[in-house]
Amino acid sequence: MAVTWNTKCKWETTYSADSVEWCPVEPYRHVLVCGTYQLDKSHQDTKDADQPKQKRLGRIYLFQLQKITLEISPIQTIDTAGVLDMKWCYHTIQGNPVLGVVTSEGYVQLYQLLDENGTMKLQLWLEDAIGGNVLALSLDWSTNKVTNEQPSLAISDSSGAVTIMRVVGRSLEKIGLWQTHSFEAWIAAFNYWNTDVFYSGGDDCIFKSYDVRIPDVPTTTNRSHEAGVTAIRSHVDVEHQLLTGSYDEKVRLWDARNLKRCITEADVNGGVWRLKWHPYNPSVVLAACMYGGFRLLRVDGDVEVICEFLEHESIAYGADWKFDESVVATCSFYDCCMRIGEVVL
Repeated sequence: MAVTWNTKCKWETTYSADSVEWCPVEPYRHVLVCGTYQLDKSHQDTKDADQPKQKRLGRIYLFQLQKITLEISPIQTIDTAGVLDMKWCYHTIQGNPVLGVVTSEGYVQLYQLLDENGTMKLQLWLEDAIGGNVLALSLDWSTNKVTNEQPSLAISDSSGAVTIMRVVGRSLEKIGLWQTHSFEAWIAAFNYWNTDVFYSGGDDCIFKSYDVRIPDVPTTTNRSHEAGVTAIRSHVDVEHQLLTGSYDEKVRLWDARNLKRCITEADVNGGVWRLKWHPYNPSVVLAACMYGGFRLLRVDGDVEVICEFLEHESIAYGADWKFDESVVATCSFYDCCMRIGEVVL
């Protein structure tokens, strides 16, 4: 049977949209967030040295979608710095779902999702700078597979570094900083089966693995990518299975026990920005492929494209599965658009 992907609704995001994330925590899987990023051009033509530097503005939109209809609107809008990435923790922390956000001002922010008589609200809970004049580019939680009341976060940044932080009580504790790449560290991600291990991908085309117990030195360095490494995703359900994506328009499948050579690779006709495994079909992957639109991939020994979604008119950045059904949210940059679609596999 052919795979279909049908748009159910779309929404204009005002600012350029680059991140969408469904809440994975029961009973809040109807909650969706969209993050945006926009250069503030209000002072770009001035030559006055006293004027502030160009700022990157951002907004986080919160949706509560018990039923997806043609007309949707956010129930909350939060103004912040430019949002580069967002990820929900897969379990509650201190009783609440928690959304992690990284910003253009080099901060990691943790928001608690509060339930006020059935109405959801995000409230800033913890915030810390990763240091230096950097953009925080991506983040990942260590506990997508195993619950831990003190989960760790891996945050990559524009200086080429990865910072590991841990939630301890009501604060963020810095575990360490690894200077992983000579240019932007586009992505950092944990091995969910062994959370002492994390991976990084950089604009220097290098894919690395690290162990937090070993300072500074990578455990593996792989140079097989032909352009910047922009996406890394460990599989929650299949041990040792790992995907990477790159500006070279290829998705690579790896065995985490041997990162010298990938198992297989596939051309997806677009630079790969995000990869998301299907929440209950372990062989299906959602890929945001930048100028190539969005793709569904089947990963079963080989990697193959099984569906294309080309309705967005700009760079395909944000993509995520709803956690209890085959519904996807996607967003694109310059056309400032978020779409929600139904996938039939």
